[in-house]
Amino acid sequence: MASDSGRDKRAGRERHGRSRGDGISAKGAGEDSAASGEFGTAMRDLIAERWGAVWKAVPVALKGEDIEGVHDVRVASRRLRAAMDVAVECFPPGWYRPLHKTAKEITGALGEVRDRDVLLEALAGQREAAAPAERPGIDRLVERIERERVVARAEMERYLGGLLEGDVPGEAERRFGSAAAAAARGAGTR
Repeated sequence: MASDSGRDKRAGRERHGRSRGDGISAKGAGEDSAASGEFGTAMRDLIAERWGAVWKAVPVALKGEDIEGVHDVRVASRRLRAAMDVAVECFPPGWYRPLHKTAKEITGALGEVRDRDVLLEALAGQREAAAPAERPGIDRLVERIERERVVARAEMERYLGGLLEGDVPGEAERRFGSAAAAAARGAGTR
């Protein structure tokens, strides 16, 4: 059955003019990364834009002054993942899979911090509405979650800092074009 399914997918790509080896070369990606025609070009450009949105949001998350910074990176990384999920057949897996995996990891790396931000915000509202006798219990819970958040933030900062200092922005730029790393360069990381 699996071979029939694979054959059906290949036949569908051939009928629609999209097969792995056909098409144009992705900008700056070399001959080994042929994007599939107009769809591949559009996806390359969209993925570049999505990487750029991730890099643009990262400095705000790292600064830590606004809890929405972490949320914005997570939203940008989920949008990037969605685009990369759709385009998986357009690019060679040898270099595409590691970037796709990194896009998924970004979302997860910020999850612990975001969960605690949301919980702390909800507890602040509940504390205000709580009876005075219940407030000390809520305060203890808030203190515990704040300690957990400090640990989660340190891990997030380490991950994002390593990501920015590593080769991911450069690799994204090389494979998808300059828009994929412009914000990372603007943040002084490249």
